[in-house]
Amino acid sequence: MQNELRKSYDSEGWSLISQIEPSAVGCALCPGSEDKTKETFRIEDEKGKWIVRSIVDPYPLTHPSIFKIKENERIYETFSAHGWSEIVTETRDHAKELHELSADEIKNILLVYINRVKELQKRENVEFIGILKDNLHIEFNHSYSRIFTLPIVPEYIKEKINKFNDYLFKNEKCLYCDLIKKEKESPRFIFENDSFIAFVPFSQINNYEVWILPKKHYQSITDLSTFEVFTLAETIKNILSRLKAALSPFQYGMAFYIKPKNEKDFHFHIKIFQKTIPPTLKESYGINLCKLTPENVAKILRGK
Repeated sequence: MQNELRKSYDSEGWSLISQIEPSAVGCALCPGSEDKTKETFRIEDEKGKWIVRSIVDPYPLTHPSIFKIKENERIYETFSAHGWSEIVTETRDHAKELHELSADEIKNILLVYINRVKELQKRENVEFIGILKDNLHIEFNHSYSRIFTLPIVPEYIKEKINKFNDYLFKNEKCLYCDLIKKEKESPRFIFENDSFIAFVPFSQINNYEVWILPKKHYQSITDLSTFEVFTLAETIKNILSRLKAALSPFQYGMAFYIKPKNEKDFHFHIKIFQKTIPPTLKESYGINLCKLTPENVAKILRGK
């Protein structure tokens, strides 16, 4: 069965129904396993070896299938989880984690994100692009992150956009630009450099939640200059180092929020937060991820 997006009976929430289970055979992300995966982009060192590599996701959240609604009978709304899902291998070193990489190495990962977002934005039925990272190693025992597209905008993102637009209408200025000015002087401030600021939000949803915002009003990670990409890498490195010192066990999730395709404006930002259980998809974008279909669960519980 192909993954499906199903809408809730009594809310605007969506569930992603997935039945794809990770394989336990070897590490498909390590050097020497390149023939096991389909590459989409890479950054190489001076010797021609890849140092960061993106591939077609072996356990995809979404598929480049025909986009069509399968069932729409008032209380049922479902269609195939159309889109593209890619894995970014963040380092050649199987034992290294993102927080252990240098700012220059993290910069290369961000450059891969930028390349893939630019490419995926050109494809049909792409309304939303998500970038997710955690260190729970659910699919691979290797440092990686995931980029995926959806043919819908998740309700949680719509809420953020609506709040942004409402503030813009009432105050004629950007909510996040105002936050930068106010949080810089608040007791929630953590860190800043030339291009970015990091703080704990006033009403955090998750423990140890940190927001990273560009000081300039950018809609997407693709708007950043080369220098700003490095300063973002520096900021991520700084915050992960602080979280590593504070958390035991050190488990975190990270999500990137960029402007959905058909929205007029938004302020790009990143959220990093303490993780205890998977999946990061729910905490980051408000989408439930279910590994069994409701029909299979009912079958199990019926005993048939």
